[in-house]
Amino acid sequence: MGGQNGELKLVISLKGGKAQVGVQAPECDPVFFGLEGDLGAVLSGVPGFVEEARRRWETSKLNPECETPLPSQAEAAAAATRASTASRSRRSSTTQGGSTPMF
Repeated sequence: MGGQNGELKLVISLKGGKAQVGVQAPECDPVFFGLEGDLGAVLSGVPGFVEEARRRWETSKLNPECETPLPSQAEAAAAATRASTASRSRRSSTTQGGSTPMF
């Protein structure tokens, strides 16, 4: 796995003593791992992460397609518009009658 030339991409992100490691090969979805530790601990874990990714790719190179219907973007946009309109309506009612708006 990893292409005929063994090509792999490794991405390591360290923050606050925690790491995320991504392993990807051509024509395969990336596999992600997380662990706690410093750079030395992460680097010592990389060979195991690569082997685990290769095992997963032997079974399935790509993650399964989403089969559930996705929510409509139109519904989300309509809800956001209703919330924005309600917020403006509340602001305008607090500014009527000569009082000074708080914001």
